[in-house]
Amino acid sequence: MKRKYQELLAVLIILFLYLGIFINPSLIIESGISSINIFKTKLFPSIFPFFVLASLLLELGLATKISIKLNPLIRKIFHVEGNSSFIILVSLISGFPSGSKYIVESLKTKSISKDTANYLLTFTHFANPLFVLGTCDLILNSISLAYKILIIQILSNLILGIIIRPKEIISSKITNNHQNKSFLETLPKAINDAIKVLLFMLGSITFFMFFSKLLTTTLSLNPFFNTILTGLLDMTSGISLVNTIDTTNYIKGLLVLTFITFGSFSVHLQVLNNIKEVDIDYKYFFLGRIIQTSIASLLYILF
Repeated sequence: MKRKYQELLAVLIILFLYLGIFINPSLIIESGISSINIFKTKLFPSIFPFFVLASLLLELGLATKISIKLNPLIRKIFHVEGNSSFIILVSLISGFPSGSKYIVESLKTKSISKDTANYLLTFTHFANPLFVLGTCDLILNSISLAYKILIIQILSNLILGIIIRPKEIISSKITNNHQNKSFLETLPKAINDAIKVLLFMLGSITFFMFFSKLLTTTLSLNPFFNTILTGLLDMTSGISLVNTIDTTNYIKGLLVLTFITFGSFSVHLQVLNNIKEVDIDYKYFFLGRIIQTSIASLLYILF
């Protein structure tokens, strides 16, 4: 019965999109242009270098050395071992969806266990620092509020990781599966891997931007609800619309923080694409975003 309803929903969405394309074809062109502009001005410059550097660290075996150095601290705080230290660090620096990407790679090389992978998936949803500071400062016209959003987003993830950490330490050996590789050998692979992830990111943003614009145009929502619905479907589009709302910077900041911590369904689709080839349960990521959003909202109000 559940499968039947899912298929019905999929058919309705596809029909809705087809009708939208024929009734308002300019909307899909506008969505494509807007998504490409967001991608090339905000996402690609802030994410691509970090993805390449993270892949280089992994392929050259340097991730193993980082894990060895950080393992005592990570084991004490989060009760996990193996490649977990590197995954937490690189997801914090690079931003999503790098957490899910390197969780999958580490699981494939048996550097972490399945239980560790599911656990890490819940709280390695860190936003790229350059994206948050650059975009939020531009949208909110307040660098202090941008830093506040960044710090709360990081803290809420770390708090979530501590709250749900395993009672006992999940033992896992650190294995180096990337030995005897030169820099010139690894660089092309690192660039190709980064481009592959970013191209899927562009595709998901374009799809959800078109769907959100078509939906909000059909429903004729006011700017506030239009921004919320858009932000839940596609984070970057929702953040870009925050300035259309006639409200205080405090409320705008809360909305931006909510979009980032929940991630939007566009980001969720990117994570699903990353974990599709391994035995990891998406529900851990989804529940993690609900809890993290609650924690982040509480911290924002208390600060």
